[in-house]
Amino acid sequence: MVDKTNMEQNQIEVNGRAKETLFRAMEILMKNLDENVEHLKKDKHFKFTQKFIELVYDGIINKRKFFLLASGRSAFILQAFSTRLVHLGTEVYMVTNLASIPAVTKNDILIVLSGSGTTKIVVSLLENYVNTVKPYAIVSITSHTESIIGRIADVTIKLKGRTKRDRTDPQDDTAILTTEGTQFEIAAFVYLDSIIAELAVRMGKTNADMLKKHSESI
Repeated sequence: MVDKTNMEQNQIEVNGRAKETLFRAMEILMKNLDENVEHLKKDKHFKFTQKFIELVYDGIINKRKFFLLASGRSAFILQAFSTRLVHLGTEVYMVTNLASIPAVTKNDILIVLSGSGTTKIVVSLLENYVNTVKPYAIVSITSHTESIIGRIADVTIKLKGRTKRDRTDPQDDTAILTTEGTQFEIAAFVYLDSIIAELAVRMGKTNADMLKKHSESI
């Protein structure tokens, strides 16, 4: 017969480890967010956020089109950002190699998100756009400002957080708790939603105003 007492004890141990892992992962992510807040607050970094905000605000007021470029999980984050831009009354397109979208013009704004700054499909699409026409502005958000994606932009925002490009210390057994680019991705999600908050306040928008732009299908 199965020893019910041993099974229950094993289950308690498994649940205990799961709980420990869950909250440890959350703690690591929260710590990275705190580090990003302190990093971005510094004048030498905040000036780039100010430029980013001004560019997006200018784009909204002057009816510029926004083109958002990313791949993988970063693309989902920019998709969430695009939804909020639409709620602020903008015309937004996600740049992919799978859909037909308008050509970027010299009046438009291109926003690129890549933790590593080296994602091949993103670099390829970005270079294709830049070689075709110079947009009004290019904004890159990355952890590696020295990368092609970081260097090609008019405004580059550096976010802290391990990416898939960064090697992990063999002695660091916490890497699996925020695997690959998770730290960067969570930081980017929070950062971009905070940019929306700043713009909404500046434009005098209320939650009710933004809900009017919200699709019932979403």
